[in-house]
Amino acid sequence: MTGSERTGAESTPREGEVVERDVEQLRAEIGDTVEELVHRVDVPQRVREKRAEVTERVQAQVAHAREVVAEKAPAVEDAVRRRPLVVGGVLAALLLMLLRSRRRKRAYRKDEVDGTR
Repeated sequence: MTGSERTGAESTPREGEVVERDVEQLRAEIGDTVEELVHRVDVPQRVREKRAEVTERVQAQVAHAREVVAEKAPAVEDAVRRRPLVVGGVLAALLLMLLRSRRRKRAYRKDEVDGTR
């Protein structure tokens, strides 16, 4: 074989090389599929991941709430000093609304469990 004949033959992959390349691609795809299935089956790990995600989100919300409270605290303190009865009345009304709401929810849940609704 001369150099010109060899380059033409080498530029097209041989059938064995094509099969090897296809087999390697198939192995990679199967490996990805197996990893995904393992992740789906590993429920405890998924629960830990979800718990960490929710914990992080709740901690961010708590930090934000603390910032808001720290920002608003002087104004609330001033309002309480100026008009303690008004603030006490508003807090009592809010507390009453909260208690009634909880009582209604419990009654509604009880009715659902009993089958009366």
